[in-house]
Amino acid sequence: MKIDVHGMNKEEALKAVRLNLLLYYNMGYPEVQIVHGHGQGILKEAVRNCLGNIGYVKKIRVGKPSEGGDGATIAIF
Repeated sequence: MKIDVHGMNKEEALKAVRLNLLLYYNMGYPEVQIVHGHGQGILKEAVRNCLGNIGYVKKIRVGKPSEGGDGATIAIF
């Protein structure tokens, strides 16, 4: 599953991440790809900080090259 927050401001992106993560977690998915892009790194930092504060997210990792590399973060439940 994928959450794409390109073009969103920080608040919009974090709201989308929180809502969709909970949905995918409750649906039983093992992980979710969050695509934030590279840009100035504002969304990347905000998303990764947010994920670190969500109890059911057990681990995060940088996307593999085929997943968008450092422009994506994978949340593992």
